Amino acid sequence: MTRTRGLLAALVWCLAAACSDNSVEQIQVTVPPGVTVPENMVYIPEGEFVFGDPSDPKTALGKRVKLHAYLIDRYEVTRGEFSRFDSGYKVDASRAKFPKVLVDYDRARAFCEWAGKRLPTEQEWEKAARGTDRRKWAWLNFEPHPNNGFSGFLPEPVDKRTEWISPYGVYGMGHNVWEWTSTDYDYNGMPGKDQGRFKVIRGGLLQSHLKIDFTPTWHRNYMDPEARYNFLGFRCAKDV
Repeated sequence: MTRTRGLLAALVWCLAAACSDNSVEQIQVTVPPGVTVPENMVYIPEGEFVFGDPSDPKTALGKRVKLHAYLIDRYEVTRGEFSRFDSGYKVDASRAKFPKVLVDYDRARAFCEWAGKRLPTEQEWEKAARGTDRRKWAWLNFEPHPNNGFSGFLPEPVDKRTEWISPYGVYGMGHNVWEWTSTDYDYNGMPGKDQGRFKVIRGGLLQSHLKIDFTPTWHRNYMDPEARYNFLGFRCAKDV
């Protein structure tokens, strides 16, 4: 009897663990022969994805776009990584895995070039976030933001939130900090005086004095290239 109760308890525990599993189902990707994926980068295969969403008129409205294969950083660039690029930038060891912020567009681009990479385009960023199934959230299912003091103004370590990764295993796509892309911000009907003035930024949080919200995979924001904020960072990409 005792053994039976033990087995039943173990079964209940396993079922509970399965129900509470927050892991994001991953797209199975085969890296072609001859392609080397650098450490902490992800291979995104060639193919179509849905770009934008009809609910947001300043996006591409859900147009199907085909991209060549490319590589993108699994994590946002960290303060520790940036310190190896800029010898004058000092970082406390306890903050080495936090995203590098307070960096303008040209400085972010310079880091990526130094690392043998480049900034991702807006389309590359979105495909890495949403995969190929039109998902609104990188981790697929909506959940309210915990609003527990964590926000884009108080970033977390770049590898902390495994429950919020994309279907390609990319972190930080819809939370943590906003990220520079190489794409100029424009939209249908944009005033001529604003064209060419801003760069698209992606993946941060929408915050008011009352609450914090995740951003959908298609959500577009923009920033003056000279801006430097403590909620704005970046990641790099690379051609295959």
